[in-house]
Amino acid sequence: MSARPGGLEIDHRGVSDVVSYVLVFSLITASVGVVTVVGFGAIDDRQAAERVNNVERAFDVFAANMENVYRDGAPSRATEMRLAGGSLGLGDPVVITIEASNGDNVTVSSNPLVYRDGDTEIVYSSGALLRSEGDSSVMLRDPPFRTDTTTASFPIVDTYVSSGATTVSSDGPIRVSSAARGVNTTVPSSFGSSGAYNVTVESSRSDAWERYFDAQPNTNVLVHDSDRVVAEVTTAGIVAPRFPVRLRFSR
Repeated sequence: MSARPGGLEIDHRGVSDVVSYVLVFSLITASVGVVTVVGFGAIDDRQAAERVNNVERAFDVFAANMENVYRDGAPSRATEMRLAGGSLGLGDPVVITIEASNGDNVTVSSNPLVYRDGDTEIVYSSGALLRSEGDSSVMLRDPPFRTDTTTASFPIVDTYVSSGATTVSSDGPIRVSSAARGVNTTVPSSFGSSGAYNVTVESSRSDAWERYFDAQPNTNVLVHDSDRVVAEVTTAGIVAPRFPVRLRFSR
């Protein structure tokens, strides 16, 4: 203990205890703040990821229901999706062209069904299911194409909305109804000849399409750029039925 002028004395142990208490309390408070900020950020990220994963699973159900409509002959099907703040609607057209060596071709322009949440997109396009994150895309479900040497098959699902809203956004459930509208099986007579056919997909998700075609038998990728992929399929003949399917959104 030491003295100051005027006879007052200072207890250094008391001062030291107070300083230590203040430092420890400040450290605890700062730690709690950091843990709170980081912890809530991690929880938000996890919830956002789970939200998109739930929509991805709903799109997988939608793709199966679409198969029931265009392949199995069901007149209609309905799929419920919970958007959780994202938006659902028709995206930019995806154009698929199948061309014989003599120039005869079949071309279908279809608007894919797209769910958007920030930079993430879940997409149903021409029978395929894709997921995009920024500039990168992966194919979650292959389209119903076959590149056999005997007869190649390219059924193309043409989704469209004829009336009502083309884009919806909601925190609650959205019902997506799909209804068959016939099938067009007409192709040029040259499609019955053996040879090489070019299949072109014009899409902003061309990286996923390129990887798909690269993995198919009797197929060679000729061109791949940011919005187009061209694959050559060698086969004894080709069929390309077009299935228009009308979509409708309701709450």
